[in-house]
Amino acid sequence: MAGQAPADKQGETEDLIIIPDISSQAPIHLLFVSKNHGEELANVQSAKLGRMLDRVQQEINQRDLAKSSYRIAINGAGATLVPNHLHIHLLGRLSPTRPV
Repeated sequence: MAGQAPADKQGETEDLIIIPDISSQAPIHLLFVSKNHGEELANVQSAKLGRMLDRVQQEINQRDLAKSSYRIAINGAGATLVPNHLHIHLLGRLSPTRPV
């Protein structure tokens, strides 16, 4: 059932939860996961996507990642282990010698 798996929530809004990626690929690797089942980038409303990206931007600024390095990724249908939940990856403090 939704919300019953243990998670180290880093934040939450009406649209999403923020959790660390359990298979982290960078010193900071957060997932911004939509609370709505069945959404992906191809069908999410633009206003909601904007709110989600605003929250990603807040994390970038709070963690001072613009002064170091970061990458944003959004997986499409079938390209993820988190099916049917739009999610955005924020990877921060990347090593210039180890690309993600």
